[in-house]
Amino acid sequence: MTEIFARGPLRIGTQDFSSEDKDSVDLRTIFRRFWKDKFILLISTLAFGLLAAALVSRVEPQYTSLAQVLLEPGEQNATVAAANGTDLRLNDQVMGSQISILRSNTLIESAIAEIDAQDPNALAILDTADANPSALRRFVSSVKAFIDPPEEATPPEEDIARLARVDRLTWAVRRSLSIWRDGDSYVLSISVETPDPQLSMMLARTIADRYIAQQLESKRQASAQAAEWIERRVAVLRAQVQQAETAVEDYRAQSIEDTGTSYEIITQRLVSINDDLLDARAQAVSAESRLNEIERLKDEGNFDAISSLITSVSMQSLIAQRLELLSEDAQWARNFDENHPGRSQLKTQLDEINRAIAAETELAVETQRNEVQIARIREATMETSLEEAEQQFLEISRSSNGLRQLEREADVVRDLYIELLNRQTETQTKEQLQQSNARIIERATLPGAPSAPRPKLMTMLGLMIGAAFGTAIILFRQISRGTFSTLAELERFNSLPVLSALPERDWPDMRAALKEIEGDKVGATVESIRRLRNELSIGTVNGEAQSIALMSPLQNEGKTTTTVLLANLTEKADQLVVVVDCDFRQNTIQREFQFPMRHDLKDVLEGDCSVLEALQTETGLGFDLLSLREADAGVADAITTDMLRNLFEELKKYYDTVLVNCPAILPASEALIIAGAVDQRVMLVRHDDTPRAALRRGLTILQNGGLDVSGQVLSRIDPALLKDSAVYSYAT
Repeated sequence: MTEIFARGPLRIGTQDFSSEDKDSVDLRTIFRRFWKDKFILLISTLAFGLLAAALVSRVEPQYTSLAQVLLEPGEQNATVAAANGTDLRLNDQVMGSQISILRSNTLIESAIAEIDAQDPNALAILDTADANPSALRRFVSSVKAFIDPPEEATPPEEDIARLARVDRLTWAVRRSLSIWRDGDSYVLSISVETPDPQLSMMLARTIADRYIAQQLESKRQASAQAAEWIERRVAVLRAQVQQAETAVEDYRAQSIEDTGTSYEIITQRLVSINDDLLDARAQAVSAESRLNEIERLKDEGNFDAISSLITSVSMQSLIAQRLELLSEDAQWARNFDENHPGRSQLKTQLDEINRAIAAETELAVETQRNEVQIARIREATMETSLEEAEQQFLEISRSSNGLRQLEREADVVRDLYIELLNRQTETQTKEQLQQSNARIIERATLPGAPSAPRPKLMTMLGLMIGAAFGTAIILFRQISRGTFSTLAELERFNSLPVLSALPERDWPDMRAALKEIEGDKVGATVESIRRLRNELSIGTVNGEAQSIALMSPLQNEGKTTTTVLLANLTEKADQLVVVVDCDFRQNTIQREFQFPMRHDLKDVLEGDCSVLEALQTETGLGFDLLSLREADAGVADAITTDMLRNLFEELKKYYDTVLVNCPAILPASEALIIAGAVDQRVMLVRHDDTPRAALRRGLTILQNGGLDVSGQVLSRIDPALLKDSAVYSYAT
């Protein structure tokens, strides 16, 4: 025994549990909780994984095929705007409208018709699925029919069956069809998912093709309607143009008949007369200026200058002769004076020439006066003619207002007629060269593998859900548990000291427990029992023996095994120990070891024998035993606290320690009687099993009976938790 304690006295952990932070989280404790409940996590994970795999195996494989269509904004053509409407201006509203068109029943029905034309049996798989609706769908259909009964109709049965089939297929295709816009682009993705890969590809391709074909067909129809409307309008305008031009010509003819001339002729005449008037005025002014200049030069006698204004031949000849005579006279003047006969003769000739020039000048002046008068007469005549023409123009203008109105109307009709002729040509050209605003940028291909279900993914998802569910269960148990998982929790709960923590061991019986402490003298179990023994100061207290009862709120807390192990180790400390098994209902120790008994505890209580006669001293367990031969719950009715106290006092005369195995407090009412007969009471609480309410009730029962508790023992605790509680620390 001294070898065991050679390392120093055992002491309870130095940890101050009362000062622990109640809100702190011990991750290692949580991990150990998960490890302890690992089977819950494992079972939940496997169960959900297997369930997901089973469900996936029963789901029919689905194959997805994808086609993509690019929408392109068209060019606005004002000529055919009325026919084709505004071309695509791509925005969110337009993109949403195009998606609705792709999901419309008209487009889907046309795709169904095209596929039926290629292969009548291609859509059978969808028709079969919808021809046998589920009970829920039948119920919903019945409710709809009751709320809104269909109108009576009497089409042929074949037509009814055909329409019903098309309706079923339309809804089936619509359910398998997914259309979305790729981000903010102008690309629409068309996805079809069916049990048949060939059908998925065929539907995706056909829907995309029919969408583009419908766009082209719609535009061509609009162009054809526009061309037809324009053609009818051109015919009407052609008649209106002819009518307007005829009215203009009739009005002109009537105007010529009334006025004697036409508006164009009188306009030309006005221009001509006006030009002639301007010319006559210019000639009159020129003639007057010429006359005035000739008269001035005549008065001055400047015949040389006059000759430049008069263009007659005789005048020019006279001027030339005069110049010759003046030249000769100048030569004579060099040698002779004016009285010389030669010069006198020249002077006489000059005088005659001058008289002739004067006569010619007078004649030119008279002629010029005649020209001025003629110019004035012509000017006056032109003015009179202009006035007459203007008066006639005014008369024609007043009478041609109606003509101009008719001409304007004719011009408007003619311009509209010409414009519509141009539009007709453009519309006919566009009808032949019509293009769609969409084009396929990715054609649907044959899917190589099912898109749904995905067994691996679904199984993995099932495993993840199972793991999450198992984790939730463990966390819920951790959060909502009403038990004790640490020594600190137990000590905080009732402020009673925790004397020791007993590890959980997988012993088949008490013999195995005793064998373990014999073989491992410094193991976890041995150290825990020693700590309990030392904390209780088992042996003598002030030289007196003591009786100790190991109690628990409920059964299976480990009190019987703990009592036996404590008795065994106390005996090894050179103490005389006796165990009194007062668990009359189970009598566990005797039932397991089957000691031969001539007298038992019941005989002692009934006075049939003495205590020494009923004791089993040859147990081979290191301690003596006093118990019943067989379990007898009726003994509990015969005992009293005084009777048991007297029994324990008598035993203390022979033993240092009397250990009493007490029944559970809550199910056995006699536990309070037994507890009142001993010196010390120790409460065993099973780790993570004993409810807090049960412990509180058990302590309350003892408190109401005026009994205190020396301390608590956390039993059957995970050995890994012991290492974190400082229970293995030794003084050095």
